[in-house]
Amino acid sequence: MSLSPLPRRLARTAARLPVVGGALALALAATMLPATPAQALSYRIDKRFFGVHDTNPSSASWPALSAGSLRLWDAGVRWADIETAPGVFDFARLDDIVRAAKLHNVELTLVLGQTPSFYGASTSAMPDMTAWTSYVRAVVTRYSPAVWGYRGIAAYQVWNEANVTSYWTGTPIQMAQLTRAAYGTVKTVDPGALVIGPAFAARIAEQTRGIGFFYYIRLDGVPIWRSLDAIALNLYPLARYPDGSLGTPEKSMSILASTRYQMQLRGVPASKPIWNTEINYGLATGGSGASNAMTADRQAAYVLRTYLLNAANGIRRVDWYAWDRPDLGNTKLSSPGATSDALSKTLAGRAFELAQAWLVGGKLAGARATAKPCAKDRAGTYTCVITYPGGVRRVYWNPTRTVAVTTAKTATFMVGVYGKRTAIKGGSRKTVDFHPLMVRSKS
Repeated sequence: MSLSPLPRRLARTAARLPVVGGALALALAATMLPATPAQALSYRIDKRFFGVHDTNPSSASWPALSAGSLRLWDAGVRWADIETAPGVFDFARLDDIVRAAKLHNVELTLVLGQTPSFYGASTSAMPDMTAWTSYVRAVVTRYSPAVWGYRGIAAYQVWNEANVTSYWTGTPIQMAQLTRAAYGTVKTVDPGALVIGPAFAARIAEQTRGIGFFYYIRLDGVPIWRSLDAIALNLYPLARYPDGSLGTPEKSMSILASTRYQMQLRGVPASKPIWNTEINYGLATGGSGASNAMTADRQAAYVLRTYLLNAANGIRRVDWYAWDRPDLGNTKLSSPGATSDALSKTLAGRAFELAQAWLVGGKLAGARATAKPCAKDRAGTYTCVITYPGGVRRVYWNPTRTVAVTTAKTATFMVGVYGKRTAIKGGSRKTVDFHPLMVRSKS
């Protein structure tokens, strides 16, 4: 393995680059740099776009939520959980999850890290490369169509938050080596499976620069982004910014724009797919607990705005964190039941499914031929236009003001965050605020 001259200099810098932990999250704001204009989407949105996390997605405890995909993190199926001794694998829990996912027609993404204790000093340490490759080969073989008759696991993500010290204490170069080895192994065993890049947090400027370092790496002259099918970002905004403002879906998209800009400076093509593999709001420093409590209707509004804006900005998968952890973040899809497994959907959980009703099978377009999807006008009002065989759905909201919008002349009904359908007259004026309002029309 060799590094070409410019990346070799980068490697020396990257090897010294500190990996940022959560302690700095409230002290620094993300650097918002100019971004290239969002491209109009050329694909229809399917249910797999609506991903979620669940720490116990077993046959006996499947989430009471209509999700299209599931990211397996904090679910008891890390590398350190599966390989119990060198070369000894316990797939029982993961087998059960794969069977449950097939029953519910949900696509699975498995995060391949973290390092077992017998291969590294800690779960965040760089593992032995031979052991890593052997593990990846074993798990991909186990869940390949040749064994199950279908692809038990559709996508393999290299690592979780490779720029946060809780999860990775190696260098960016070492993570690139793991990524290339995983890609080659997965594609050899199951060419139809996807390889998703290591997830990166992007809350603060130093984390964003670290992402730029990683995607500038070239191994044997080949850029690392070629060794993955999609880039992964965990697009949590800060719980609160230095100016006192709170993290919102719109600020999450500003982080996306900044990060895209950094990657494109390093030669990553704008067309490279991006997955948002973790999202929630108000997440406390260090990833535990929540701050800035919100009303139920605002939580529902955040869920709707999250999926609309991610779709409008070309994100291919959004994995909400998490169905069964209402103690984390302030936007909660579930509320506790009589037992640990008896969770019920909150208004935000119902909004997760309402977003599917608005988006699945549709195609986002600009409000005008030259406008990007979910364009914002001078008053700060967003308009998302979703075309589908039965007509058009227009979704309006304004994060900071109450405004009035004029509905299409062929409008027939509207739906708000509570999911109630109300008949309206075409061409009428409607009040809009931070709650997204969907108006259906014939054209």
